Amino acid sequence: MKASSASFARNVSYLLFAALFVTVVVLKLGPLMIAGLFSFMVLDSMYRSLRLKVPARRAKWIALGAFLILATLFGWFTSIFIRGMFTTVPKIASTAIPRLVEVADAYGYDLPFDDMLELRELIVRSVKQNVPRITKASGLISKRFFYVIAGIFIAIFCFFTTHGKDEQENLYDAIRDELFKRAGSFMAGFEKVVGAQVIISAINTAATAVFLVSTGLPHIAFLVPATFVLGLLPIVGNIISNAIIVASALMISTKLAVISLGFLVFIHKAEYFLNSRIVGASIRFPTWLTLMGIVVGEVVMGVPGIILAPAIIYYVRAELSDLPYNP
Repeated sequence: MKASSASFARNVSYLLFAALFVTVVVLKLGPLMIAGLFSFMVLDSMYRSLRLKVPARRAKWIALGAFLILATLFGWFTSIFIRGMFTTVPKIASTAIPRLVEVADAYGYDLPFDDMLELRELIVRSVKQNVPRITKASGLISKRFFYVIAGIFIAIFCFFTTHGKDEQENLYDAIRDELFKRAGSFMAGFEKVVGAQVIISAINTAATAVFLVSTGLPHIAFLVPATFVLGLLPIVGNIISNAIIVASALMISTKLAVISLGFLVFIHKAEYFLNSRIVGASIRFPTWLTLMGIVVGEVVMGVPGIILAPAIIYYVRAELSDLPYNP
């Protein structure tokens, strides 16, 4: 009877865990889940390091303080970057746009603007014509920002939640403990994936930095951080960073702009295969299957799906490995 109850609790925990991911996909809560998982991972990693030196309760509070300091520094860096966007990008555009007009005229293309003033008027006119869409997009951005904040607070609350007694007094306790096991297994995969993602980001940023230095593009001190920060945003982020780099190259020559565009397209397409290779090795899964999971994850959830897909694959593999098989 006891074995039957344990099996029932385990099966219920599988259903609840699957329902959680279905809810995240249907309600588009990917940003909340990523923020929560990443925040909890950082907090837990700090706690595990501190737990060897100080009491558990004090270690948790020290970990929370360090996490809040890191979050504050990240916000400060982001604000500096945004200010840099408003000062550096206009400088790049003021030089690149006249060259772009010259190239377009040389190849017989008629651009809707001839200088910065006309481009500004075109942007203002487009904004006025697309006010409903812009309002909707700004609402989505605000909602995702709220999701991120909510995910951080959920992670902090989970971090300070104690599991209580180890004894299972009722069915609720048994299901709760089984859910903790599912969550622990998934977090192990998520940590491996994030570690691999850090390596991938470092490789991509380093490759872009080497290209920028070797070609002698101006504003390198801004372009390298921009490549990293904007690369964290969904598809639009890569488009904006690529446009800024190509515009900077256009300040020097048309040939360099074409070479820069080709390099950026190559590096972002290679990221998929690099991602599947490194992440696949980290979670011990075939490269082709990891790549397929990444592609499906992006289609279903966007950028959060790229991060979550390998972690889900690792989790499914770990759960299946723990189940006995009697042919």
